[in-house]
Amino acid sequence: MRVLCCLDGTNSAQIAKATEMLSQGLTLGLLHVIDTGPRRDMDRIRERFFRPKAHHLPHEKEMLETEKASAQDILSAARCYFGDAERMQREGRPEREIVNAAAEWQADVVIVCSRAEYGENAQIGPRSVGHVARFVLDHAPCPVLLVRPLAREQFPITP
Repeated sequence: MRVLCCLDGTNSAQIAKATEMLSQGLTLGLLHVIDTGPRRDMDRIRERFFRPKAHHLPHEKEMLETEKASAQDILSAARCYFGDAERMQREGRPEREIVNAAAEWQADVVIVCSRAEYGENAQIGPRSVGHVARFVLDHAPCPVLLVRPLAREQFPITP
């Protein structure tokens, strides 16, 4: 069984625990997506104020290198949970890249965590899933295991 695990830098332990519950003999793929949305938003704002593209931020190259280094750190840190699983790094919109990676890698299951808000700020109900997980749930080419990292006691359900 091929299992694609979607990492965001905070959920390695939760996903490792979820994979332990699945049968043995899994082929694991670890995926981290560098979200390019904020960079596109900055470009749109710059264009709105008629600034030519040649005048990008002076440290944009450093920002790109830092994003890539951070992604490598996340995938390397996951090695203590997953061993020598296949590691994949992509750039783009995370929700679309996860779905595309699942199709290209021919995953049998995708494991994704719900929204990363914890404590009193976390929401209950449909918004608790987050837009990335919701897109993956709706469009993945295979079953999706949604891992909720919060204990039920933190959100008492009142009748």
